[in-house]
Amino acid sequence: MNYQLWVGSYRAKKEEPGIHELLVNTNSKTVTVTGQHSGVENPSYLAESEGYLYATSETMDGKAVLFQIKNEDLLLKDSAEAGEIAPCHIYAEGTYAWTANYGGSVTQYERLGDSLMKKAFSKHKGVTGPHERQDNPHVHAVIPFPDGKHLLACDHGTDTLVVYDKQSLTMINEVKTAPGSGPRTALFHREKPVLYVMNELHSSVSVYRIEESSTLVYLNTFSALPDGYGGRHEGSGLQFSSDGCYLYAAVRYWDGLAIFRMEEDGSLSPPHLLKLEGKTPRSFYALEKEPYVIIAYQDSHEVWLYEIEESGFPVFTGSRVSVPHPACVIMKGEN
Repeated sequence: MNYQLWVGSYRAKKEEPGIHELLVNTNSKTVTVTGQHSGVENPSYLAESEGYLYATSETMDGKAVLFQIKNEDLLLKDSAEAGEIAPCHIYAEGTYAWTANYGGSVTQYERLGDSLMKKAFSKHKGVTGPHERQDNPHVHAVIPFPDGKHLLACDHGTDTLVVYDKQSLTMINEVKTAPGSGPRTALFHREKPVLYVMNELHSSVSVYRIEESSTLVYLNTFSALPDGYGGRHEGSGLQFSSDGCYLYAAVRYWDGLAIFRMEEDGSLSPPHLLKLEGKTPRSFYALEKEPYVIIAYQDSHEVWLYEIEESGFPVFTGSRVSVPHPACVIMKGEN
């Protein structure tokens, strides 16, 4: 089967191709570049909804940028200021979009036809964590709850998980994580009321139970690093295997994957670890229908295709493509 992907890049200038289209062919076990698009500076994260592609412009005058997807092209339509520096993650649904801004806030946008407008803004406050990188609130991801009513914001700077009402952008609840852990992103179990959080600064995965729709109850935490490892490390992302049996956690600079077996209730077994050959696995995407995973290596400037064995371990297919500073991989046609 063929699967089309969007890849966003770091460090691209507005006139340079920063958004890339990839084609994964699981019959030939290959990945190829099929398109490149310019028009936005530093498009570090992407989201798609209702025939439009949204991109963060992760710059000091941060913006959300709107493209219309038409035939084989992207048509630049509009942009809206985030009201904050460095929007680094975006989620889109219907005619709305939300950005997590590394400057310490969340912005909501509304699309009206081909126009994009800023609709709401929430600035984070609070005590920052003990790590040297936790100098201010730093929101790194906005993730929709399965109930369709709430958003989860991961505040890397204050070690906080913030639950929002999705439409009003009103704070509903806050949950503190371990001091200095730096929650970066999260993933909800496909069926169970369980949440997994990637802690960037500890390179660990924390597990929470969801109660009463938006209440998070901490369960446990697992390291995604080898025992005794003392080098640089930054947790980056989470993905499920296509069969729903495994959770993958990527760690940059150690450059590897922690592979967790998921039990029927959503709990995790201690991970097996896999050292990767590429440099800085910033983002990756696991296909939902077939056992393949695509890993974007930011500092190798490449995207690699892996096939997942029955054991849950990814094996490199031998197919990879050159993409400058790849920072985000999403499926074309998905939110």
